[in-house]
Amino acid sequence: MEKRQARVEAFHDDFELFAALYPTLRRFAAYVADADIEPDDLVQDALLATLQRYELSELDNPGAYLKRAILNKAANKRRGFARMHAALAKVRPEAGREDEYPVEFTVLDALDPTDRAILYLADVAGVPLATVAADLELTPSAVRKRASRARKQLRQELGTYLVPLREGH
Repeated sequence: MEKRQARVEAFHDDFELFAALYPTLRRFAAYVADADIEPDDLVQDALLATLQRYELSELDNPGAYLKRAILNKAANKRRGFARMHAALAKVRPEAGREDEYPVEFTVLDALDPTDRAILYLADVAGVPLATVAADLELTPSAVRKRASRARKQLRQELGTYLVPLREGH
């Protein structure tokens, strides 16, 4: 009976922990996911995979662990979509064509999910690069390089859409 009570308490702890983390995880998933991937699906898949191995309350940093799991799930889905589009292009060449999205979505989809995660955490959420590196299990040097390359790629892709700032603005 005590063992069952401990499991029930652990479940409630995990539920409260996930409820507190959910808004941040949802925003993170929305940013790192391709346009045709539902962010809630990524969060749910990452949570399920995590709970099959651990209780959230057992993890040292459940938020970072779940962000890494979300990033992995996004990369897996991206590879799956790429294989599907390649197969469709062989069967029906016009079926492999990309849908037309506004430039912002197209440009973000061109970035690797890890690069989108780095830019989101560093540039949007304001997380220090050292923390980003720890959360994504990368070296600080790799995070700086990937962020720099991703920003450069965004500038190149958006070049015609960017309005140069006048001096003093």
